[in-house]
Amino acid sequence: MDLVGINEIASMAGVTSQAVANWRTRAPDFPLPMSELASGPIFRREQVRDWLKRNNRKLAELKNGPNFYGRLRSFRKDTDDLANCVTNVIQKLKGNATSGDQPGMLLGKIQSGKTRAFVGAIAQAFDHDIDIALVLTKGTKTLSAQTVSRLSSDFAEFIEDDALIVLDIMKLPGKLTRSELGRKIVVVAKKQARNLERLIEFMREHAALQNRKILIVDDEADLAGIRFVPKRDEGVIDQGTIANQIDELRGLSKDIAFLQVTATPYSLYLQPEGYENATGARAVFKPKRPAFTELLPIHDGYVGGDDYFGSFEETDPRARLVVEVTPQEQDALRKPDLRRISADRVLDSPNTVGIRRAIVTFIAAAGIRRRQQIEVGERPQKYTMIIHNDTQKAAHAWQDQVLNWIFEAVIKAAADAPETLRPLFDAAYNDLNASVIADGGQMPSRDEAFDTFIDALRSDEIVVERVNSDADVMALLDHKAELKLRTPYNVYVGGNILDRGITIPNLIAFYYGRNPKTMQADTVLQHSRMYGNRSRRDLAVTRFYTSRAVYDRLYMINEFENTLRKAFLDKDHDQGVVFIQSDANNRVRPCAPNKVLLSDVVTVSESSMLLPSDFQTRGGAAMAAIQKKIDKLIPDNWRDSGEFVEVEAKTAMAIVDAIEESMEFDNAEFEWDAMRALIAYYADIQNGGDGKILLIAETGRRLDRNKSGDKSGRSILGTALRAKILDTKRTKPALVLLQQEGGRDLNWTAHHFWWPIFAVPSDAEPCVFATKVAA
Repeated sequence: MDLVGINEIASMAGVTSQAVANWRTRAPDFPLPMSELASGPIFRREQVRDWLKRNNRKLAELKNGPNFYGRLRSFRKDTDDLANCVTNVIQKLKGNATSGDQPGMLLGKIQSGKTRAFVGAIAQAFDHDIDIALVLTKGTKTLSAQTVSRLSSDFAEFIEDDALIVLDIMKLPGKLTRSELGRKIVVVAKKQARNLERLIEFMREHAALQNRKILIVDDEADLAGIRFVPKRDEGVIDQGTIANQIDELRGLSKDIAFLQVTATPYSLYLQPEGYENATGARAVFKPKRPAFTELLPIHDGYVGGDDYFGSFEETDPRARLVVEVTPQEQDALRKPDLRRISADRVLDSPNTVGIRRAIVTFIAAAGIRRRQQIEVGERPQKYTMIIHNDTQKAAHAWQDQVLNWIFEAVIKAAADAPETLRPLFDAAYNDLNASVIADGGQMPSRDEAFDTFIDALRSDEIVVERVNSDADVMALLDHKAELKLRTPYNVYVGGNILDRGITIPNLIAFYYGRNPKTMQADTVLQHSRMYGNRSRRDLAVTRFYTSRAVYDRLYMINEFENTLRKAFLDKDHDQGVVFIQSDANNRVRPCAPNKVLLSDVVTVSESSMLLPSDFQTRGGAAMAAIQKKIDKLIPDNWRDSGEFVEVEAKTAMAIVDAIEESMEFDNAEFEWDAMRALIAYYADIQNGGDGKILLIAETGRRLDRNKSGDKSGRSILGTALRAKILDTKRTKPALVLLQQEGGRDLNWTAHHFWWPIFAVPSDAEPCVFATKVAA
């Protein structure tokens, strides 16, 4: 019998004899039969050859390590951009010696693949001597379950090879064995007091783990990580239970790396360098300002705020994405009132115009997309509609009732008299036809689409679910912990379905009415479930239904996000974003970023402009008097010259003051103080100005009021003037004044009026004006 010993096995495997000895010591289940002889363990050469052939990959791992990220990348087919991002994160974590005191930051956008990225970072960290990853998720069962499922799926090969284990801290399998503790370990815990308590206990019970290299990944890092609570009778500020527990967890090991992951980083970036200098704060608080920021690349399939809140020509399918709903309707959906909405008038009430349009268009759109997919040999998809008008369960019950009335009415009509639904369907078809054709897609004929629409109503395939608790959401998730679509037409009413991180497939209709007095930017962005990796063909039939006031806030929030992100891209954060406010005497002064209330900000940059929109003008003698005053402030030689003129800042502000008197707003507001403050700030000598700004005035504009909601100024300015404003190098700010013709034919009051548009200097840093700040 041809026998070989350790030395020959080592030679055949291309490793040292000591390595083989180590394999036997560390892995009792070494996959070769052995017999003990006086000379030591020996094996048949044929067995060794077979073992090497069968275990080629395992042998490579024993020699070189498991190559976690290389295999994961191959399995997931990660792009070069994502792989580079993952590599940069780990290099920066190592190079910056991050700790609990100064974590790193992975900054993405809503639904942009942040989980994919941080799972990749964990894998590559395991390739760089990290042994344990502690993943902290938002404190909901849904997101925790989704995270555990995602990790288990992505790391399935390593789990099968006994190289790694994934644990839910609240579902530990009992005492871990020595073999399990020797593997790479990923532990998922919610940012909830009991979960973090268990995680701290787990780490303390396994003291040996504290001596190994640890990576903490704080997903949705802005949530719970920053929260200050005044402690009564102690005269101090406490940072909250969850944040304290995270600090305690971070203190359990000396060899720790800390990575924060979020799409809404405002509470993390907009805070002081150190809490020890903050009034009323205890010096023991650990600053959580990131040591570095790595931007997650935005992939080609991403649909985000720029798609919903950009400015588009009519030939662009995205021009029809947003559909305005009256605030009166959204108020009528907040609480039961049969005087405003009743079962017998649900299809013709003025208080259900938007919601019934949303429902009819959703059913028609899903049917059209499914027909398109069948015609090209694709599998027809299932589609989703979300209705989120309130957080209160009572409101959800009322909306559920209204929806039941609408569906009962249209289903009965589809069964008994389908032609009575033609007007509702035709309006939806015309709307969808315009955007599908603009997208280069093919539409079925009107009659074919109508037949599909009626069949959907008759088929009992439309499912309406009310979702307002974690238990409800958990019941709706599939084995991947993602929302499971039961039928081709799925409608969800409520609040928790919009939770952070919950994936909502094929969302093509979103009716959004939340409009609190204080709308937090990070909260609203997290509600934007329509963002993400979406099919561009689906985008052509997607609609977002909301009021003008909510749209304006969402537009502002998207501008703010873009401004902050651009500052990070340009490496100019803190030096490149200016925060200002007006004091009680209307003097403009800088303000601390951490004082800014994110629900009340106005953002401008070199590529954006500030202008009022969606207003009506005053009429009669009052308007005539206002225009006479403005005409005196804008002499004839300034008008229609096509060139900028220099004017005193105080003159520009007097013009703005007069124009403010001429405009009235019903469903939206404009921050006139912001326009005045920005003029004053950029003209201020202390900020490099000379007390003057540029002004250009043109007359004879005839824009229809129905097209006046473009906050980018594209349709208001026109292509040539907009290019002149944005493309001309200017060291001064510019105030553009456009005299607009009035008249009922244009849906304005009778008198002409002036429209003001403000643009910052072309070389200026982005500026955030805080309309309100914390005390």
